[in-house]
Amino acid sequence: MGGRPFGLVINLNYKDGNGNIFQDAVFNQTVTLTEREDGLDGETIFMYVFLSGLSLLVVVGLHQLMESRKRRRPAPKVEMGTSSHNDVDLSWIPQETLNQINKASPKRSPRKRSQKRSAGSDE
Repeated sequence: MGGRPFGLVINLNYKDGNGNIFQDAVFNQTVTLTEREDGLDGETIFMYVFLSGLSLLVVVGLHQLMESRKRRRPAPKVEMGTSSHNDVDLSWIPQETLNQINKASPKRSPRKRSQKRSAGSDE
């Protein structure tokens, strides 16, 4: 609003002893308002608040983006062992343990069980 001319009118309203109401213009001139240059104005404060909020949103957005990329990555694969026992050195394992492993019967999958039953029922 600084630097613009404004019309300023100051009216004095009063009543006399007989009850008559009067109004007189005490001041009626054009006034120009000037702003101080060394202080903070509303525009500057708003700009700083807006830019800090915008930068905060950018930081939070980047953080969320990085977190979403971490969640999408597949779990690292872990080696579960060798698939064939032909090239494995079993000499360090006690013989009793090897006998127990060999005695345990391997579990059949449900698919193979149903195939065996259906083949037996056809006979």
